[in-house]
This record gives sequence, structure tokens and C-alpha cells, in this order.
Amino acid sequence: MSDPDGPRTEWMNAAADVLRGLNADEEPAALLRRVARHTCALTGVDSCAVMLLDETGTRLVTRASHGLTEAYRHDLDSLAPMLVHPTAHAPDVPAAQAVRERRTVVLSDVDGLGEDSPWRAAAGREGIHSILAVPLDADDGCAGVLVGYTRRAHRFAASELALAELMAQYVATVLRAARVKEVQRSTIAQLEKTNAELTTAVESLHHERAQREWAEAQDRRLVALLLDDAGLDGVLDALADALAATVVLESAEDGTVLARSADAAAGRERPAATAALPLGRELGTLGPGSSPVRLELGNAHAWVLALAVAGEAVARLWVIRDRDAGAGAPPLVRSVIERFAPLVALELHKRRHAADAALRLTRDLAVDLVSGGGRDRDLRDRARALGHDLTRPHTVVLVPAGAAATRSARAARQAFGDAALVGEDAGSLVVLVPDADRAALVAAAAALPDGPTVVGATVTGTEDYPAAWRVVRTAAALAAAGPRRAGPVVDLDDLGVAALLLESGAPDGLRRLADRTLGPLERHDAQRSTDLVGTLRAWLDAGGATAEAARALHVHPHTVGYRLRRAGELTGLDLQRADAVFELRVAMMVRAVQRAAGHP
Repeated sequence: MSDPDGPRTEWMNAAADVLRGLNADEEPAALLRRVARHTCALTGVDSCAVMLLDETGTRLVTRASHGLTEAYRHDLDSLAPMLVHPTAHAPDVPAAQAVRERRTVVLSDVDGLGEDSPWRAAAGREGIHSILAVPLDADDGCAGVLVGYTRRAHRFAASELALAELMAQYVATVLRAARVKEVQRSTIAQLEKTNAELTTAVESLHHERAQREWAEAQDRRLVALLLDDAGLDGVLDALADALAATVVLESAEDGTVLARSADAAAGRERPAATAALPLGRELGTLGPGSSPVRLELGNAHAWVLALAVAGEAVARLWVIRDRDAGAGAPPLVRSVIERFAPLVALELHKRRHAADAALRLTRDLAVDLVSGGGRDRDLRDRARALGHDLTRPHTVVLVPAGAAATRSARAARQAFGDAALVGEDAGSLVVLVPDADRAALVAAAAALPDGPTVVGATVTGTEDYPAAWRVVRTAAALAAAGPRRAGPVVDLDDLGVAALLLESGAPDGLRRLADRTLGPLERHDAQRSTDLVGTLRAWLDAGGATAEAARALHVHPHTVGYRLRRAGELTGLDLQRADAVFELRVAMMVRAVQRAAGHP
């Protein structure tokens, strides 16, 4: 005799099993598979699928199944979107109809899906004959559908439909409970997080109080430094000691180091990470008024801050600490740097002001020496007051000032040393270098950005500076007006005959030679608008190679040959003879010196 309570018992067992999965925090997919399995057992279907609405609420997606092949599961989600509200040309299915109408739908024969339905053929391949679709309906809406499939014609009894609908309602309730439980877990996690944040906040308040007390001690230290007039080096040392760090002050213009803390004097080694520190090159433009920027440099931490004087960024302050010293890092590093920054800027301004005054005096001395202004005794006394000894031999050097004379002067001091006297005269820098090794001097001049630099004579007496300066100025003009671009350095010791002409100013005999040799060509060029002198100069520069001279002049070699024959006719010189070529070279050199010296 059958048990009349059998179906109810089976349903209660199924419900209890699903509840156990829910309480055990089972994954949603596993929980839904339990539902599909129990649905098959309760309703007599051969297979079952649980479909839920996607995030948009317009499409059904298979979330779990029991008894279905992987191929059919794939077909359910890939053949076509299973729309709850299909368009006029889109196929409809029992699952979508059940959700849309929120009622149980039974399809006794899959042939009812229609010949154009993509799921009819898939159902045939799966061996499905009948379909039962029950909406997962609850008070807060419909979450999806429970779908059962049979492989034979099946007429669902009222008890089977009732059990299926009861299971669907229970599943909807379970899904809602799962969502509530997830909200509870999220709330508990948020409460735990809030409690941890409160604990951290309390600890932070105690920590901040200790930091403020420490910062106030640094403020008292700053006042003491200001009252004691500690100077730039003293302020940098105090900052390095306060932060257990190395402090470097660099120029904002070119990154050169202006000052640094005395780590050795403080009993510490300079951090190895700062030995190859890319000061400034990794930062781009760091504007004044910004907060310290933190950088990671190999095995060191660094903070860098722009310093401004009169609203202009003049320097960058670097604070560097070894990464190994991180455990003992003092608090409020940025705050301490910002507190020290105004005092560093003040001391830097004082130092720059004193240095500028000394540079002005040095510049005036250099210009007076080469211009012949002032008595010998006065010049020597002024030099001695500035720490310079004019009894030492000085080499006279001319450096083009370039677009920025101040920057060129700074580059010249860096190249030739702080002992050099640097001034500016008629758009060029006067550099007087004491006790210079000429080879080293030429090498240093070659590294300057603007050229060519002219290295002139080495003089000792104050009366010799004006003549030496006139020679280097003439040599610079000669190099600038020459047919070929000069190199980075013009050394008068390498000019040979040209150097003698520069010193003597081209004697009368040589001037007459140039007038006699080049005069006819110059008059012909002026009257006929030709370029015989220029062609002859290019030919001489090319070593007598007609083709190379033609390339330099951008004309045909035949044109160069014609002009050379015409030049020979006008000068009466045979350009095939070595003595004639030498005479032309001397004449050209005399003319170049005359032009460079400003003579017509």
C-alpha cells in the first residue's frame, strides 16, 4: 500500500536539503543544482534547468541543470538570446512565457515550438518531448524560471504541477534569503571594517600628538638657527640631523650642486644611493610653492622641494634617506622639510647676494684689465682684495656669450675654475685663467656649448692684457667670417703665419701685396657682379681640387675652371705654379685679417 504522505515527505526532504546547502554558504551554482536534482525527483521529469534573469532583466540565462548534456546547455545560451519579451521575428519559448505571464506553462510536444525555432532542433537532438516551465515568483518579483524536460510524451498530473510550483516558490524564497544573507555578510564586514578604522583612528590620534610635539621641537630648533646666524651649511646640517638623512641643494637651472650637508662631520657615511643620484633630471619642472615630492631611488627614499626667491624657482632641496633606515624614520618628514625650506631659501639668497657682489667686482676687474682702464697699481690692489694675484701668468681667452650671457659666464667658471676672472666686453666673455696648462685649457674650452672659443696669449704684466685681448677678438672675428666653419676652439699657437699677422696687424708690405694681387679681382667682381674672389678662395680651401670647390660653390666644375682662368688673366699669375698659389694664399690671409680687424 502506497504511502499517502510520500510526496509531501519527499518535498520536505528536498526542502531540507536545499536549506542545508544555504546554511552551509554553498556556492549559488551548487545550490541551484540541488534544486534541479530534487525537481527531477519530485515531478517525474528526466532533466531540469534553472534559468535566471540577467542584470538587465530582459534575458534568461541558464545558471544550473541536472540531467542535461553539455551540448544542450550550450545550445540554450548560444543559439539565440532567450528574451522574456521577444520581438516580432524572435522565437518564443515556454520559459520566457512563464516569466512574462508569471504562470506555469506546459508544452506537451516540442513540435509546438515552430519550424523556425532554433531550440526545436536542439530539443530533438537532446531527445526532449515535453517541457514544463514554472516561474520563480515571489512578492518582490520574478527571478527566473524552473524548467523540466521529459524524453517521452507526458501528461503532468495536478500533484506534479503542484509540487513543481511549490518547489519553484521555495527556490524563489531561498534565492531571496541568499541575497539577504549576502547583505548581512556585507554589513558585518563593513561593521568590522568600521571598528578597525576607529581603532586605527584612536592610535593615529596618539601618534599625531607625538608628531606634533616632535615638530614643535623642530620649530624651536629653527628659531635658534635663525638667531645664531648658522648660515646655509649650518641649516642644511641641522635638517640632515633632524631627519637622519643626507641633504643636497641643487640649482634649478642646470642641476649643479650648490651645497650639501656635512654627513661625515655628523658621524655618518653619505648614503651610497646618492653617489649616482640623477639630481633634477627625473623631475621635469618642479614649480615653486609645491609640496615635497617623494621618489624611490634604488635603495633610498628621497623628497625634493622647489625653493623660490622673489617668486622665481632658484634651487631644489633634496632629502635622501637609505631604505634600510626606514624603521627609524622620523615623523612628519614633509612637514619638517616645509618648515626648514624658508630658512634654506633665506640663507641661499644671502649667499647668492654676496656671491653676486663679488662677481660684479671680478667682472669689472677683468674688463678693466683688457680695456686698459685704471693704473697698474690700482688694478693689482683690486685683484688682491678679491683674492687674485696678477703677478701670476694669465692666459687670455675669449668665449662667445651666446643667447644667455649669465649662463655662458657660469659655464665658463665651471670649465676654467673659480680662480678665473670672467667679465663681458662687447658681447663676448673675457676669461683670464691663471697658471693654466695650455692642453688642459684647450680641452676645457672645447666642452663649452657656444663656440668657437679663442685661446690667446699668456701674459704677466697688466700692460700686456689690452694687446692680447685685441688679438683674440680679431681671431674670433676671423674665425666667424672664414669660408669654413671653425671648430669649437681656436688656439693662436696653432695659427702659424695667421697668428703673426694678427699680432702685427698686417704690415704695409703685405697690405700692398694683397692690393696688387686681389685688387683686380675685387674690382671685377664689383663691376661685373661676378664671384672670382670667392671661387679662388674655395679652390684654395679645397687644396686645388676643382671638383670639390664646385661642390662647395654649388656650380659645375667647368664654371670653376673658367673663373680660375679669368682670375689668372686678371692677376697675371699662373695658378699651376706653387709660388703663385702661395702668393694668393698670403693675400687672402691678409685680407681676412684686415676684415676681422675692421679695416675696409
